[in-house]
Amino acid sequence: MSLRNRQKIKTIHRTVGVVAIASMAGLILYFTLLINQTEVEDSQAGLVENMMMGYSINPGEVIYAYDWESGATNIASVGDLISLHNIHAIITKDGEENSFGLAPDPEHKELLFEIPAVKEFNSGGIDVSLDFRKTTNNCGFFTRGKKFEFGIRENKILIRYSLKQDQDKPYSFNEVTNFVIPDDAKFRNYRFMYDPVEGVAEILVNNITIWSHDHPVNSLLDWEENAPIQLGKGIKSEEKPVACIDNVIIRATKTPTSIPLTLLHFEARAEYDHVMITWFTIKENDIDSFIIQKSHDAITFEDVGKIKAKGISNHLEAYALADTHPDKGLMYYRLLPSNKPFKSVTVPLIGYKYRGKDGDLKLDDVQGN
Repeated sequence: MSLRNRQKIKTIHRTVGVVAIASMAGLILYFTLLINQTEVEDSQAGLVENMMMGYSINPGEVIYAYDWESGATNIASVGDLISLHNIHAIITKDGEENSFGLAPDPEHKELLFEIPAVKEFNSGGIDVSLDFRKTTNNCGFFTRGKKFEFGIRENKILIRYSLKQDQDKPYSFNEVTNFVIPDDAKFRNYRFMYDPVEGVAEILVNNITIWSHDHPVNSLLDWEENAPIQLGKGIKSEEKPVACIDNVIIRATKTPTSIPLTLLHFEARAEYDHVMITWFTIKENDIDSFIIQKSHDAITFEDVGKIKAKGISNHLEAYALADTHPDKGLMYYRLLPSNKPFKSVTVPLIGYKYRGKDGDLKLDDVQGN
């Protein structure tokens, strides 16, 4: 093989390696290991935007589903078996394809079916669908508090939701589409999906997209976190109860590839009798706090301290926390940003050897003076 061909193959191998590493960037923790034999060496973490967000659900995974084939209103076909307290509804056998379906309770004159809030409902996106037979010109397919509604207004499909917006107030979106619900007794599948990664919202009827809207990528839905999901809000009873809701499915959506944090710099430096840890951010979006931890083996960590974050910021922010009881020898520090809607994530790890300012002088001797 010629030298030129060997160089080409080497270049291809390098390119494949770079692509492979880049594709894994959002799935691994970024470790920066810097060891200084006399004191702590500066660590430049760089811009860190692709970090694990940590949702426990996968794209397309069904969180809850109801088909009522068990004959009980409060039993989900998928999801936790829970006793729902707010139910004014009955099951009748005239649902989709003559299956069991949900109908208004004649005694209460209006359908009420609430699914209690669970943490999975508070993710950045949502995918909800149901089979619906029209019995009214105004109702909610899915309603959650005052910030989310997918349903019908004046015989047309309505969608209303709210998105988080950095330092600004949440952005509210409210639109009545041009799709008119047909006046017949047929069940149709109505579905709303919001993909927080792409920022795309869609409404589908029988798997055909009839409406869509684009938002900035990685925009997250803003929820009333403790509010339940209500099915069929506004559907009233007729003389003879008729099933109007069937095959309810609530799915997870894709996870944004980066937590709303840009870390510019992370450094640990030995002072006279302590180690000072400093870091800078240039973007924070709903960050609750920062936790510093240390370890002897980079496996088992203990807390050094915790600092309240700015929360929301698009400017340079500086933080510092002192480890007043540093251990002599090789140690590791790590930074954990804590974000309320998400699990905490770990970013750069710093390793160092601490020997004190006067050679082998022990910290106990320093603190005793």
